[in-house]
Amino acid sequence: MTVKNKTNIAFFVALITLGIIGWFSLQGNRNTGEKDHLVSHARDILEASELLRSHMYGASAARRAYTLWGDPRQIDAFNQASKSALAEFATLRKLKSEDPEEESSSLAQMESIMNERLTLLNTSVELHRNTSDDRKQQAAYDDHSTKLNAQFTELLDVFDRAEQDVLKQRATAAQASYQRGVRINAFLGVSVFLFLMLTLGLLNRELARREHAERSAAEQKDLLQSVLDSCSDAVIVADSSGKIILRNPVGVRYNARAPVEELSEEYPRLLGLYKNDRETLFKTSELPLSRALAGESAHGLEICVRPPAGGEPQWMLVAGGPLLNSRGDKRGGVVFLRDITDRKKADEQLTVALQEADTLARESRELSEFGDWLQSCQNIEESYKMAETYLPGILGLRPGALCIINSSRDLVESAATWNSCSTTEPVFHPDDCWGLRRGKPYGGPASPMACSHVRASDAMNFLCVPLVANGETLGLLYVEDKLSLLAPSPQAVTFEQATLKRRAMAVAERVALALANLKLREQLRNQSIRDPLTGLYNRRYLEESLNRELHRANRTNRNVSLVMLDLDHFKHFNDTFGHQVGDILLKEVAGVIKARIRAGDVACRFGGEEFSLIIAEANSEGTYKCVDSIRETIKHLSLHSRGQTLGTITISAGIATFPVHGTNSEELIRAADESLYRAKNAGRDCIRVYEPTEATANLADKTA
Repeated sequence: MTVKNKTNIAFFVALITLGIIGWFSLQGNRNTGEKDHLVSHARDILEASELLRSHMYGASAARRAYTLWGDPRQIDAFNQASKSALAEFATLRKLKSEDPEEESSSLAQMESIMNERLTLLNTSVELHRNTSDDRKQQAAYDDHSTKLNAQFTELLDVFDRAEQDVLKQRATAAQASYQRGVRINAFLGVSVFLFLMLTLGLLNRELARREHAERSAAEQKDLLQSVLDSCSDAVIVADSSGKIILRNPVGVRYNARAPVEELSEEYPRLLGLYKNDRETLFKTSELPLSRALAGESAHGLEICVRPPAGGEPQWMLVAGGPLLNSRGDKRGGVVFLRDITDRKKADEQLTVALQEADTLARESRELSEFGDWLQSCQNIEESYKMAETYLPGILGLRPGALCIINSSRDLVESAATWNSCSTTEPVFHPDDCWGLRRGKPYGGPASPMACSHVRASDAMNFLCVPLVANGETLGLLYVEDKLSLLAPSPQAVTFEQATLKRRAMAVAERVALALANLKLREQLRNQSIRDPLTGLYNRRYLEESLNRELHRANRTNRNVSLVMLDLDHFKHFNDTFGHQVGDILLKEVAGVIKARIRAGDVACRFGGEEFSLIIAEANSEGTYKCVDSIRETIKHLSLHSRGQTLGTITISAGIATFPVHGTNSEELIRAADESLYRAKNAGRDCIRVYEPTEATANLADKTA
């Protein structure tokens, strides 16, 4: 017989032996299982008995707590305990019915007593729920419940002792069955050993299989190496000591600039491995490969690779973890590195674009708010103050000045400055600024030469932006630009200068438009309140100002005087020399009046050759002196037209003072008119103060 046949026969005999032994073992285990089941069943009965005892006690305690303290939650506890007791008794009955022995007669007695006691407890609870004073009834219930509890406990104790005896008997039987099973299992172990000895003959076949498996493993290794060679990511493997044992071609190329064969304290420095800030070197213990050797996993870690020999930095996305054998023991670590330099650059460009968009949006909001404030200004002086307040923030805290061309357009004057601007002249000629000459922004290091109004020490650190609106150059916005030169790189300097130029142009546009609007508004206002011939205020403005001054004088208890002046014989003068000469006379008289009154006084052309003055905080005597000075000056005017002397010009005037001569504007104007009529009737070239006691009938006729 061949070895193969002998091996097969021995294997067949061993199988038969194992089958026989297994059958006997199965029978022994089944018998032991039945015994164990009986033991477990007895223990379940005792456990159910104990739970029944506990639930009955819980029901009694819940009823007692409710009758003593009236806590409504105890009703739920009582109901739950009662239901649990009934359910547990049903379980006990069911377990007892499944017992191969006969059912104990004590269960029927326990059930009767249990139901009677639960009914009694429930009656007590319902009585207490419906009756406020039930102490006597509850005391009776307590006594009866105590008796029933004693009977129930006695029956349950008898039942438990009987079941414990049954449990002891069954446990003894189960132990004996277990000993038989141990002997059978011992015999089975010896048989298995013999069976293993027989199987040694099969090792030759197993060795053949192993040889085949080794060939398969070699093929898989070659396949894995092919995958690593074709992988676009770098793969680096190190053993448990930190020595690098494998790199794919991409990994070899990454390490070609600084060959390193094992992890050490110098490993990050030799390869130039930096954190996201591009300045802080990784510690060796922080590297993904070190963490992989320590049993940790690393995912999504970004590393900046700056070659020590110089060159453009690269960004790597690294992931790795420990290498484990089939038993879960660590054998080393592996990391995968992917070049994300292009993606990183794209992310940085996107971040810059988002920052620029956010900056532009913020600038737009600031400029819009600045424009709204400028449009709310009532006059040009307010707009200058608004510029001093807002422009430092919009222009990045850079010093600057708002320079305006004067009305004669021969000088540029500084109207507003901020942040202690001192690098430009406060007054200069328009030709001194290249920005005004060229009509476009000018300044910065790229400019061929500095503006003459800029001091030499700061000649190239400035920006001049003309203020142009509606085709008219109103002035310029001047900004010092030392701050841009403090940027960390030339690209940042260029960016800061471009940002400043964009902001300054937007500011200049809004300021110029606001100034043009305010200038136009001022012109329209002057046209509505000023006489176009003399430049004095008109009658409408007189009435508004007089009411305002009267209210102010009334609050402060001060005087206000109203003067009515009229040119004597103006109609005859007009008929003699013509209306054109009459207009010249009116302008000259208006000039004398403006020169002889105070800045706070109001001079108006009331109509024709008649003028009005509002003299604030002056009584009749003070006003008389002022008007007499005007009369004397006009009287000594020497006017000529076409080589002909126009003769002496005289005026007549009437004065009325608040509150002596009138308490409102109508009364004051009427009183001043009456005084003027009196001056006319008195021979002209004189001044009369209103006298309330005189009759006004004689002053009704006004002469030319």
